[in-house]
Amino acid sequence: MRFWPKRNNRVLVVGIFQSVGAGRAVLQNLHRARFRRAAAIYASAKGRQRVEEPGISAIGGSAAALILSVVLGAFIFWARGMLWDNRPVGVALALAAFALGGAITGWILVQLLREHVDSASFARFTNTILPNETVVLAEVEASEASRVLAILRGMETEAPVTFGFYPPPPFSVEPTARPLGHELPSSQRLVEKAASLARAIAVSRAAKPRGASFLHRLLEIEDALEWTNMSLTMSAEAHHAFTLSAEWLLDNAYLIREQVTDLRKSLPQKYYGKLPLIASGPSAGLPRVYHLAAEMVSETDGALEPEIIRRFLGAFQAITPLDIGELWALPLMLRLQLLE
Repeated sequence: MRFWPKRNNRVLVVGIFQSVGAGRAVLQNLHRARFRRAAAIYASAKGRQRVEEPGISAIGGSAAALILSVVLGAFIFWARGMLWDNRPVGVALALAAFALGGAITGWILVQLLREHVDSASFARFTNTILPNETVVLAEVEASEASRVLAILRGMETEAPVTFGFYPPPPFSVEPTARPLGHELPSSQRLVEKAASLARAIAVSRAAKPRGASFLHRLLEIEDALEWTNMSLTMSAEAHHAFTLSAEWLLDNAYLIREQVTDLRKSLPQKYYGKLPLIASGPSAGLPRVYHLAAEMVSETDGALEPEIIRRFLGAFQAITPLDIGELWALPLMLRLQLLE
């Protein structure tokens, strides 16, 4: 099952080899198969890295254009009888101008016309490659991923580790939920945490909103989940082994989609903007109920049983009551935190 329709149909296919020769041979095979957006990163025994991309380099293109420009300039001077009639210094300067213009033009044309692997893809793997490893990268249409995987796995001398990725979406929202753990808190700890929050949080209707809006945050979470689901689907098509959590995400994608849709309909942006905001501290500018939901999810490790929610809220409101709008929005904020 796919999560949402794909917005970007280009994928990054990666193969990790233990020998330079195998990686270079695979890169050449990809180039012969007309996969132009392909490159290899080699790491020496000392960890020094070198990037290789097939085709004409910018320096090679500049040199070729320089030579052609000088030849063309000399021919023009000769055809017009100007080669011997002018002073040598003037001719040399004119040919130098031809050479410089040709070199710059050649460099620009190579940069514009040559297909490159995205720089973000290089940055992603240059920090993870180990000494004596070779990483081969290929950016292709999703429909061509199986062909690229076949080329990567076609080496008889070595079986590489292979991966496939869709480009990750931009995620500018600052996360407020901490990673979930596996230890359920005691009732006393929950009560103490809720009381501590109630004493520490001060709200102000005049506070300036901070960070992304509710709908923007929800959209970016939706994009991140979509990317995860598409990448897992590609992994399944590549016959990779799955963890239980990955299988759950694929099998229950429709449930997550329903939650995202319901959240978008249930809390309009206009209503979200009227919630009391935190006046000071690290969470200043965020709605108080949003911060409360984040702390509740983190403290309970996502185990949001009704009794736990009632106990947490009771301890909080014994010190600082929430208004009716915050109580109405709390279930939505809890679901948003679980999605995040």
